[in-house]
Amino acid sequence: MAFLCLLAFLATWGLMWRWVVKNRGNWNLFFGNVLGAGAGFIVGVVVFSITLSLFAPDLKTAKKQVQETATQAVAPAAMMPESEPETVPAPAPVAVAPPAPAPAPAPAPAPAPAPDNFPAFVVGKPQNEPSPPESALLPNYSNRLTNTVSEKQVADALGQDFAALRATLGKDPNADKSLMAAVMCAPFIHSAMRFPAATLIAPQVSNKSQRFKDQVYTISNTVTARNMLGDDVSYRYTCSVQPVPGSAGENAEWRLLDLKLKKSQS
Repeated sequence: MAFLCLLAFLATWGLMWRWVVKNRGNWNLFFGNVLGAGAGFIVGVVVFSITLSLFAPDLKTAKKQVQETATQAVAPAAMMPESEPETVPAPAPVAVAPPAPAPAPAPAPAPAPAPDNFPAFVVGKPQNEPSPPESALLPNYSNRLTNTVSEKQVADALGQDFAALRATLGKDPNADKSLMAAVMCAPFIHSAMRFPAATLIAPQVSNKSQRFKDQVYTISNTVTARNMLGDDVSYRYTCSVQPVPGSAGENAEWRLLDLKLKKSQS
């Protein structure tokens, strides 16, 4: 987003500079270039400030969502009550009895499901359709979506909150990464909208997730986005993502397998 704002600043500066030089009238070329550079710089700064203010809510929203996810991941362990020490009364004198038989061993707990026991994920048909003004989606958005997003891109925008979430997942390659999958779905969802800065994804607590083989996760929730008429429209989304094999740590990447968006019933 910052790169787009800088690009808008440079383009505005150059165009304004050229316009002043071209319409300098009786001024000489040197004086026209000096005025053009100054006027272009001032107008470029104004355009940079406006574009930055438009895109800033997007970063704030994403950061808030990751904060909620990190809190949900850490809170269960932090809120467990401490066990209270039991008071053992002094033993009363009793008659000597023969020793009781040893208790039967407790049954072993059932093992966690192996990764191969998860169902296989089947990619659905891409959702490509026209986008009238009352729709907040880009026309044929499935063809516009990027294939992968790296964790480093999200971490650079969200900072320590994302690092805390990553730390809760540990290093087990077969661990459940549904919380991380929900965060990594956000960039794909925003890129499908006409106005990403005015897009708001529902809190993580309302997520519905399903895990498949090969670390594939499907996240379902709601998102509100703005259409061409200035109205906020609610959609139900289903996002399926998977960590790219061979990528790990800060360079880990997530691949988008499927994204479906359906307008919610009012």
